[in-house]
Amino acid sequence: METLSIAITSSFFTVIVISIVIFIARTSILKYIQYSIKHEYDKKIIKIEHEKEIRLKAELIAELMAEWLKKDINYHKLNELSFKAFLWLPKDIATDLSNSLSHKKDALGVREILGKVRKHLLGDKEDLLKDLEIIVFKDPTK
Repeated sequence: METLSIAITSSFFTVIVISIVIFIARTSILKYIQYSIKHEYDKKIIKIEHEKEIRLKAELIAELMAEWLKKDINYHKLNELSFKAFLWLPKDIATDLSNSLSHKKDALGVREILGKVRKHLLGDKEDLLKDLEIIVFKDPTK
């Protein structure tokens, strides 16, 4: 009888210990999967936000260049766009843009500026466009 009691008690404790180990393992695996999925979504959100920032900066430069090429220039708008661009552009591109906007001799053209900004924003992710592949429409009345 005593042997039966010891066998039942040890079996009971074995079942409890195994249940606890299974519960801890299950919880750990579920948490690992949960945090792994969260981490992947966080990385995707950061990537999307970065791409959105790149797109907004590219739009700003495009709008600045288009406003600058316009026949009836809105100087307030041109200044606003120029100021915004100079706040984030790296020094070399900002200098090139400044030289172009102020019509300095040997300044880069619109295509070259856009190409440099594109390279800066996209890095090595994209093949570089040749300057002449960037289309700039001219006013036929000029």
